[in-house]
Amino acid sequence: MNRIHQLDADTANKIAAGEVVERPANVIKELVENSIDAKASKIDVLVTEGGMESMTIIDDGIGMSHDDALMCFSRHATSKIRDDHDLFNITTLGFRGEAIPSIASIAKFSLETNDGHEGSQVIYEFGKRTKVSYLDCPQGTKITVEKIFQNVPARLKYMKSVNAEFGAIYTYLERLALAHSEIAFSLSHNGREIFRTNGSGQLLEVIAVIYGMNVAKNMIAVEFGNEEFSISGYVSNRETTRASKNHIITLVNHRYVKNKKSIDAINDVYRQYLSDKRFPIAVINIEVDPYLVDVNVHPAKLEVRFSKEQELHDIITKGINEVLKPQDTIQVIHEEKPVQPFTFQADHVQEDEAGFVFKEPEKEDVIELNDEPVYDQMTFDLREDSKITDDHANYQTEKKTSLNDLPKNPIKEKIYAKGQVRGSYIIGENERGMYLVDQHAALTRIYYEKYKNAYRHLDKTMQPLTVPVTLEYTPSEFMRLEEHKNELKAVGIELEAMGPHTYYVRELPMWMDTIDPTTFIDRMIEQILSNQQLDVVELMEEAIKSLAESASVKENTYLSQADMQVILDDLMRCDNPYVDIKSHPTFVFYSDYELEKLFKKVN
Repeated sequence: MNRIHQLDADTANKIAAGEVVERPANVIKELVENSIDAKASKIDVLVTEGGMESMTIIDDGIGMSHDDALMCFSRHATSKIRDDHDLFNITTLGFRGEAIPSIASIAKFSLETNDGHEGSQVIYEFGKRTKVSYLDCPQGTKITVEKIFQNVPARLKYMKSVNAEFGAIYTYLERLALAHSEIAFSLSHNGREIFRTNGSGQLLEVIAVIYGMNVAKNMIAVEFGNEEFSISGYVSNRETTRASKNHIITLVNHRYVKNKKSIDAINDVYRQYLSDKRFPIAVINIEVDPYLVDVNVHPAKLEVRFSKEQELHDIITKGINEVLKPQDTIQVIHEEKPVQPFTFQADHVQEDEAGFVFKEPEKEDVIELNDEPVYDQMTFDLREDSKITDDHANYQTEKKTSLNDLPKNPIKEKIYAKGQVRGSYIIGENERGMYLVDQHAALTRIYYEKYKNAYRHLDKTMQPLTVPVTLEYTPSEFMRLEEHKNELKAVGIELEAMGPHTYYVRELPMWMDTIDPTTFIDRMIEQILSNQQLDVVELMEEAIKSLAESASVKENTYLSQADMQVILDDLMRCDNPYVDIKSHPTFVFYSDYELEKLFKKVN
């Protein structure tokens, strides 16, 4: 008996649907892209219950004849290409001829279309054609998809909440609107219009609709390229940032794609201006000869491959760098004095009790701290005893506790400070040998452990803000956040909606007093948008590392003998004194034998 057999058309279409359609947003993507290919100037999308109940796409494009309306339900039936030669010169968004039969196999699918000569209606129910007729309808196409995945329960159980599914639809329609500012898009959910663009062809107007006027005002137009690539669009200035790369939007011939090389090129330019884990907003379109780009490398056509990717990377890097670089860069370079090499001054050499000679820098360069080392002048506000006394948030006097007041571990090993090299390295010794300590690395480790110890007992007492923290998001992100507001409220962050783009935070828990609240809350929200969950422990770890890094003294900082000794003592009190927060060594050690070997006193 033969084991190999041909799958029936219905099963084959369901398999294809698994590649093309994972959720309602994929249906919207495929069908709206067909409307764009049909030269529509107006596309309306109507969604019910996040697309799980129904989705309707109405366009004013060229429509289909009666025969084409029947043929489009056949697998690999397409008007976009004719042979394999056309695969290397694709100028349309769709071309495989898989979307409509795949969607029709896992939903109720109604097609109404008119090519200007005759109107037609074709209805499929879960892969079976149930109705074909002529219909009086306006030119263009109307498609309604209902009860998606009702015949595929295994797929249905993986659907997310209504808001999450609609948020995905909303996000993709925003991307399409940015890619095609010449088309008027509208999106409605459960009978209420959510989103609309005017189709004026002005990209900045679409950016204003999606990101708000404040962002649009801070966008910079870019236009550059060479004989093969033409790049245009908008990038944000150095003050307008987001917590993820998701807002770096790359288009190739007005097709929304995720091209890592292009995204990295944009991000790399901004890295010299932005703090860690802050990213720009960018919308750029790359016009390129279709022969130089392969769009047939991903089932959903979200990835492309360029034949000259490195050249494109270099062009983007140079073009955006020209736009962002400070206008006075050249002047600064000319006025900057050359770095003076470190020189020893004989009249500042002194000898300690053990006869070890070390050098102190010029008097004006030394930071005199009396009894307090430089890194312990900061105080950490625990406020454990602060209480709200009435509804108007009157607080008792805040109790500030120095990090030095926290319990200290015993010293693991006593190291005696002997001197400092170039304001960056502390020389120490004990009976075992010599230590060369990186003071910045040592202090980041010290502060990391002290802050972590302090944060173990978070004070959740709330304090009102004189000026609210303002957070701006796209409407699609805004909608998804509405589902997770309680998770944020549980850690003391209450979001107050102030329009389709903006949240206010009017009070914060006391424990956030020592960190940048806007950046930290933005990171919280980005984690929710990306992972649909909030891991405060992970974010707190990042915040503590950032605090430790900023609290540490920088290189080329000269310290007194007492300060150096306190650093060495506190380092050896740490649970892990051997590496900093980046797992780099805090010190190197040379035993007496290793020192003698360096000078060839022993073999």
